[in-house]
Amino acid sequence: MKIIITGGHFSPAFALIQRLQKNNEIVVIGRKYALEGEEAPSYEYRICQQFGIDFRPIRTGRLQRKLTTHTLPSLIRTVKGFSESIKLLKKEKPDVILTFGGYVALPVALAARTLNIPVLLHEQTLNAGLSAKIISKFAQKVMISFESSRKFFPKDKVVVTGNPIREEILNSSYSLPKNTSKAPIIYITGGSAGSHIINISIQKILP
Repeated sequence: MKIIITGGHFSPAFALIQRLQKNNEIVVIGRKYALEGEEAPSYEYRICQQFGIDFRPIRTGRLQRKLTTHTLPSLIRTVKGFSESIKLLKKEKPDVILTFGGYVALPVALAARTLNIPVLLHEQTLNAGLSAKIISKFAQKVMISFESSRKFFPKDKVVVTGNPIREEILNSSYSLPKNTSKAPIIYITGGSAGSHIINISIQKILP
């Protein structure tokens, strides 16, 4: 089976890829750069490069909840993203689209709908974003991590699956190195674009 995976929450997506790629062909569609206008590669692009996962970049716009000066340019980019997605899906011919939400997933899911390719949606967070709510209208199934997320989606489609976790996290034997200095240890963590911003900020203040 050929599966295309797309969406903004790539950590749980990668956990699933680790299992699925053993018996399936996996292609990831996503953003190549973490933030628009920057040259820093996105988390999903770096992981795919590192583990040899086929990656197809697209550029698309974010949905705007309010009318601003960014609304029209973002809408134009979204239309372009949909056009790119149509071309990609016609070329790749996947059996199913598995999306993990976010603005990148929307044009891919809409293109899949247009081409009659089944769409599955996984929502990792307590609150559903606008893209996920739209995708859920035509997705075959909606998988959620928390029971409280059920209210955002069509009830007859929802399945509570929990959040996929990478095998190395469950089987990790890593321990923090001993603190040989008197300086305190600071642990910093984050996710996706949020971690990118944190990394840049921390790098500046490290001295």
